[in-house]
Amino acid sequence: MSAAAELQQLLDSQPQPVCARLTPCRVEDADFEAGRVRLRFAPQPAFANHFGHVQGGFAVAMVDVLVSVAAFARTRAWLPTVEIKSSFVAPMTLGECVGEAVVVKAGHQLVFLEARLWGADGRLAVHATATALVPAR
Repeated sequence: MSAAAELQQLLDSQPQPVCARLTPCRVEDADFEAGRVRLRFAPQPAFANHFGHVQGGFAVAMVDVLVSVAAFARTRAWLPTVEIKSSFVAPMTLGECVGEAVVVKAGHQLVFLEARLWGADGRLAVHATATALVPAR
């Protein structure tokens, strides 16, 4: 079984919060050791802003999914995101989009991550860094 299929199976076996219905996605690639994932998000016409692009808050929600899944792949635990810094580098075209995230450093208390999100036109739309908290044991 590929790492992507294994991660998808793990995610499918987890309880799904209601908010996950807003950002449906599937795993395209995964590396457990590196904490690297590539996800494909389903089109969400309801995310459109006044300009016909993905509204920034919804793009950040997708980034949060990316970093959460990358942290989960590395640690096998859901970690709360405590910080996200997002830079909108281009308008995010509506439609099916792809994102990648990777664990930059995993410590005992914090996990540092980086993510990129491309619009349906294939242009990089969002670059982000994030921090997740490793709960005390």
